[in-house]
Amino acid sequence: MTKLKKQLNFNSNFFLIEKPKSWTSQDLCTKFKKTFKFKKVGHSGTLDPNAEGLMLIATNSFTKLFDYIENTNKTYNVKALLGHSSETLDVDSNFKKIENITALDYKTEIETFLTNLVGNSIQTPPIYSAIKVQGKRLYKYARQNVDVEIPKRTITVFSTNLISLENETVEFSITVSKGTYIRSIVDDLGKYINTKAIVKELIRTGIGNLNSTNKNLITNVTNLSSEDEISEISWSEILDMPSVVFDVDQENNIRNGQLLEKKFFKSNSKHIVIINNQLKAVYEPFNENYFKPDKVIV
Repeated sequence: MTKLKKQLNFNSNFFLIEKPKSWTSQDLCTKFKKTFKFKKVGHSGTLDPNAEGLMLIATNSFTKLFDYIENTNKTYNVKALLGHSSETLDVDSNFKKIENITALDYKTEIETFLTNLVGNSIQTPPIYSAIKVQGKRLYKYARQNVDVEIPKRTITVFSTNLISLENETVEFSITVSKGTYIRSIVDDLGKYINTKAIVKELIRTGIGNLNSTNKNLITNVTNLSSEDEISEISWSEILDMPSVVFDVDQENNIRNGQLLEKKFFKSNSKHIVIINNQLKAVYEPFNENYFKPDKVIV
């Protein structure tokens, strides 16, 4: 990977960053943007302030590419606190102990619950979430004590693994589809064993094919400075799309959004256009003879 240092505001790239606990996702983007003077920074999936772990960041024109990421599954390491409750379903708000629960006493039930999670199901997101209802975030309704119908959504759980049971804490790993709320899953775990449960600790360890062992993971973002060298994540690790290479003399045509002949493309699907080893655009079929630009990245 190319090491990037200084004048990063001219570059469009993907970066994998470890979000610290207590930071919002926007805090992370703002820190990255100001430190390296990018014109634009966006992320592919929000993490609650109480959560930590991996976030995929895009800079400048690469923020246009989030729509093409097909593998948006997330993997988490979760610690659930049994016998406790809070408004936000985690320890990020005032929480209280409801009863004494020894997790080991419920091992069989917990294993059954986690096993049964695998597959498709309907989930009710927490009221303290950023989902919009009639143009307003759910957490704003919650703060104003206004009743609102929370829209349900279909989620997929791909795998679960019970890691440990210690005192009142259940630790497990889980891989889920985009938009799944782990706080709701932990709340359902509590209901399954006839108690309350909240998220004690949440760490995102995987985003699609990317995980916490990636050699280009940026850590210790709190102390990151403009003098630090950082490594980007190649688009090929993130975007599962065919590509086509053009000579540099085609760059102006692509920049101006001109049509390209169909004969250059491998199949009748969207393609990434590469010039000088750089991603310049995404083209899609237009008619029997031509492809047209869907997004231009220059």
